[in-house]
Amino acid sequence: MKSLFMFIMLGSVLVFSSCKKYDDGGMIKNAERNLTKEWSMERAYKNGNSVEVVNANSQIGEVTENWYFNDNGTCRTEDGTSTLSGTWELSSDSKSLTVSINSPSSKASTQTYNIIKLTRGSDGEMIWEHNIGSDLYRYELRSSL
Repeated sequence: MKSLFMFIMLGSVLVFSSCKKYDDGGMIKNAERNLTKEWSMERAYKNGNSVEVVNANSQIGEVTENWYFNDNGTCRTEDGTSTLSGTWELSSDSKSLTVSINSPSSKASTQTYNIIKLTRGSDGEMIWEHNIGSDLYRYELRSSL
């Protein structure tokens, strides 16, 4: 009986330790499901220094307050003057997110963000980072649905 219990315990440890997680939390295998919702920007950092989160902030580009990621691969956000829409795609390992804005065409762009944290639930958290030149930008968002 003890050996059966030990076998079950060892199997459980192996199963749970093999689940891949993001650096700061959240299960990678649930990335797409956890991403598809509305997100509100809470904090933004440039090279570790906190910056104000406002639309079209000249310090860090177009930092928006809300992102909407739909399960059909589309997304939208606002930049203070217009609604931006486009598509999103997770990398094959779900550790990075590529967002392509295609409308309006005057603001077309593609950015790839490294996902640091992505948790589920109505109070989920997402942290993503990306580099522009030698500057590292970090964005912390919270799900609002």
